[in-house]
Amino acid sequence: MNARHIRSRYLLGSILAAGTLTLAPIAQAAEGAAEEPQASGESTGQSASVQEIIVTAQRREESLQKVPVAVTAIGTEQLEALRVTSVRNLAGLAPSLQFNAQGQQSNPTIIIRGVASGTSSNSVDPKVGMYVDGVYIGRAVGSLLDFSDIQRVEVLRGPQGTLFGRNATSGAISITTAAPKGEWGVRATGSYGNYDAFRGKISLDLPQIGPFSIRLSYLHDQIDGDVTNTMAGKGLNIALRAPEFGTQRFVRKLGHRNVDGGQVAIRGEFGALTADYRFDYTDTRASGRAMQSLGVIPDASGQLLGPIVALQPFFGGTTNEGLNGPLSSVAAATSEEHIVTQGHSLTLSLEASDNFTVKSISAYRKFRQDPVIFDLGSAGGMRFTFQQLGAFLTPGLTPQQIQAILFNPANAPGPNDYFFPLLSARATNQEQFSQELQFQLSGDNYQLTAGLFYFNERSPGTEVLGILSPTPSATIVPSPLDAIFGSGLTRTVGVNDSMAGYAQLTWKLSDQFELTGGLRGTIDDRELQISAISGAQGGSLGVGTYKQTYKKLTYTGIATWRPNEQTMIFAKIATGYVSGGILSGIPYRPENMTSYEVGAKTQFLDNKVRLNIAGYYNNYNDLQTQNFINGRQFFDNAGKAQIKGFEAELDVVPVAGLTLSGSVSYTDFDYDTFILNGQDVAAFARPTYFSNWTGRAAASWNSADFTANGGHITALIEGRYRSTYFLTSTPLRNLAGQEVLEDRNKQPAFWLVNGRLGVADVPLGGARVSLSVFGDNIFNQRFISFGAPVLLFTGTYERGRTYGVELGVNF
Repeated sequence: MNARHIRSRYLLGSILAAGTLTLAPIAQAAEGAAEEPQASGESTGQSASVQEIIVTAQRREESLQKVPVAVTAIGTEQLEALRVTSVRNLAGLAPSLQFNAQGQQSNPTIIIRGVASGTSSNSVDPKVGMYVDGVYIGRAVGSLLDFSDIQRVEVLRGPQGTLFGRNATSGAISITTAAPKGEWGVRATGSYGNYDAFRGKISLDLPQIGPFSIRLSYLHDQIDGDVTNTMAGKGLNIALRAPEFGTQRFVRKLGHRNVDGGQVAIRGEFGALTADYRFDYTDTRASGRAMQSLGVIPDASGQLLGPIVALQPFFGGTTNEGLNGPLSSVAAATSEEHIVTQGHSLTLSLEASDNFTVKSISAYRKFRQDPVIFDLGSAGGMRFTFQQLGAFLTPGLTPQQIQAILFNPANAPGPNDYFFPLLSARATNQEQFSQELQFQLSGDNYQLTAGLFYFNERSPGTEVLGILSPTPSATIVPSPLDAIFGSGLTRTVGVNDSMAGYAQLTWKLSDQFELTGGLRGTIDDRELQISAISGAQGGSLGVGTYKQTYKKLTYTGIATWRPNEQTMIFAKIATGYVSGGILSGIPYRPENMTSYEVGAKTQFLDNKVRLNIAGYYNNYNDLQTQNFINGRQFFDNAGKAQIKGFEAELDVVPVAGLTLSGSVSYTDFDYDTFILNGQDVAAFARPTYFSNWTGRAAASWNSADFTANGGHITALIEGRYRSTYFLTSTPLRNLAGQEVLEDRNKQPAFWLVNGRLGVADVPLGGARVSLSVFGDNIFNQRFISFGAPVLLFTGTYERGRTYGVELGVNF
């Protein structure tokens, strides 16, 4: 256990102890009130009907069942039961929502209704808008924040082209953190599990001081890696390419994570004006997942790489080939990834009158990703020299001459003479400022939300790329082969501005009918400064400064019918857009989506059943896609697609304390055109990591209190389903055009089953104590979540079963 782990545990323990000593007298004083007996059979944990859920999907607080929008809301209790502290934990909790990390834990792929967001570049906007307390998060790498104090998560499905800060074609995920209560209170949890996993959370509410209320929160979350790195402690000197990268040391375990995060929430109430300040800070040290080889892609580049892989046993190399399941150890040239993210926001809300509110949201955020190398090509253990590679590249040599060069002892690789089919090291950072001014006006027959939005960011990025690259003495050396294969250095700075004005009006025609219309005008100014670029980036633009401006008008229209208090039926048309720009010298256009949707939200049987359904049809144009062919990057507006599907969410409370929940979604994604490397591949193209069917089934139970003062048993069992999916956007092919490795490309359907059992709210010395055991992926399902066609076809398996015990204390 390193010093950082020890400091984090002592810090958490000290905070817990201090909080307990400070608050014990207050808890004792309140004990009489806390111990008032409840009516027989009642329990604070039991409910006899589905509970009302408040959301802000239309930028105002409304009941989930009254909002004509496809949105799933996950509240505090469910988030805690499922141990959700980050977006990475949300996969499968909402219909049509799929999530996986792209090897590196900092770079997520988020899919909503078949549209994927996840390009790590500082030049490409996310297709899923991410928001924390109303503040837009501009980059995918900086979006995996860890919070100890999440109050609610909302997942909005479909294009968001009117009300939210930035346009998005896929959807939006909105995280709301807990506000100060203005009275003493402590809430703390600690858990320990396999893989030496430790998580501690504490939230402290201070008593109101004049007009101010304060809430402080801290999180520490760590877990050891699950795959041993046989190259642990060795390193790779990258300084000749990028001096600031120095020598990157390889990690001991693949898949480890160590996170410290803190939050400060301050609320000031000054009559009609409320001021909310938020600060969050996350410091993450992690290593990428273990990539393993699924085979050499037998295309043009594979004709060169295949023999090199076959020769590895003669030179002491390791190929990391794993065709029969996850490997327990690999040779990985992967270093520790260090990311620091922080943000400040100030929200001012002025209730100018009973029906007119003005809100200002000002925010500054930044993140830093230190230099890191990730062995995406799973080739850290391969050995080959420049001299040996020259034997294959020199024309006119006979097989005997090639063999003589390969096995000449003078040309043989030493223990640190690595060879990388693909080498990638990168560093980036970003600063962003956003300002939104919002107006809400309501009357007996209408509701109007309008506003202005401004966003600015600056994001430098540096990437070292090596293709078919020998590294003598563990050093990346520039060579004449760089011009042939495209190896080299890329340095860019993205400077982006976005300005928008929007308005959405809902007009109540009668008690049963409403019409809603919204418009948003967006201007995106994009600038990319390129000071160096490698050939493998695939760009048509060289060194220079490039600017583009894009303008777009998007709209929303909704017709709502409420036949009774418990039923709402709606029809909706909405458009969304993601800006164009320049990715590493590759110019690309905006993508656009038009969505047509119908849905119904109902509650019946005395509010014991809630059923929400939706069906949709989307026209998706100029979709932006990223692909790799023969070691070259392709980022294109691939063409057009039609997406259609349906979703259903069901909650049933058959008896008090028992809640049965389920959801199902089906999405059909069909390309009309898909231009890749100059060819239309629509006939056999498919979206990556995308399952047509997803589902979830869950049962949660809270018993009646087993003492007069509270305390009850709590249990949860849930399963999340994904149907088959592919790791590449098109089948891999050999030189004859035949499909290859498709059995390794297609991943089978699976269920992930999670559970929890314990006691909650047990009175103990003036406090409330909870104790539970938990298990995730109980049946140890192993599946490949991410694959990369990077000369070698590589993939990574997700972690298997995890389990542990958790203790919680509330004052």
